[in-house]
Amino acid sequence: MFPSSTLALRPGWRNARALRLILLLAFPPIAFASPTPSGKEPHGKPDWRLILGAGALYRPDYPGSDDLETRAVPLIFADYGERLYLRGTTAGARLWGNGVWGLDAVARYHSGRDSNDNSILEGLEDIDAGVDGGLALNVGRGPWKAQLAVYQDISSSHDGLYIDLEAGRTFTLNPRLQLELEASATWADADFTDAYFGITPDQAMTTGLPVHAAEAGMKDVGLSLGLNYSPGRHWLVRAQVGVARLLGDAADSPLVEDHGSATQPRAALSIGYRF
Repeated sequence: MFPSSTLALRPGWRNARALRLILLLAFPPIAFASPTPSGKEPHGKPDWRLILGAGALYRPDYPGSDDLETRAVPLIFADYGERLYLRGTTAGARLWGNGVWGLDAVARYHSGRDSNDNSILEGLEDIDAGVDGGLALNVGRGPWKAQLAVYQDISSSHDGLYIDLEAGRTFTLNPRLQLELEASATWADADFTDAYFGITPDQAMTTGLPVHAAEAGMKDVGLSLGLNYSPGRHWLVRAQVGVARLLGDAADSPLVEDHGSATQPRAALSIGYRF
């Protein structure tokens, strides 16, 4: 997820189950503000900027499922100066930046998977929720932004490593309305892919699913569209739609190929209040 967002349309504003849902709220906001070289806030800007709100999310009930569900979700975005930020379940600290390039230390809460999320998961082990940590390299010039982030599980949940690549553009349609387009791709190692998409011999005997050993490779690619509308000084309305396509051993999993879908749609609508 990009470190800051232009969720706010006015100058001066940027942007377990309950926690896991925050991450699912969004296809990550596309634009991030460039840090000031000194690391200090420009004159007149507050140290803290905060958006709180809630919304509804429509998405698959497990990665690879073709069953969709709607859930109520919270919305949280926060900045402290140009150095610290919180985007849902992703927190970051700017280590270095020159106005175009930036390097961040990042931590992301990742959702788990419960056997009662869907009947096809019965007999499979639960995947605990946890925290992934890593580094994110950002580049931005004008409305164009990109990020390459490497995450490693640091909570002994899935034990995997994955690399996210995101690139997008923000279009300012008028002072109150912005359009965000983003493309993304994820590579995952064998630990990550096998945790979410593999079927062990013991699990195959219990569930009747075929054995599937998932290896490292491209996990998915995706596209998303976001629309941000600011009806007044403090309010923000955000609508998002997007789709991801599972690839490789993730798409070949019996959980996906036989009982789910490699096409993973999502949509969200949320409203927030700027403090």
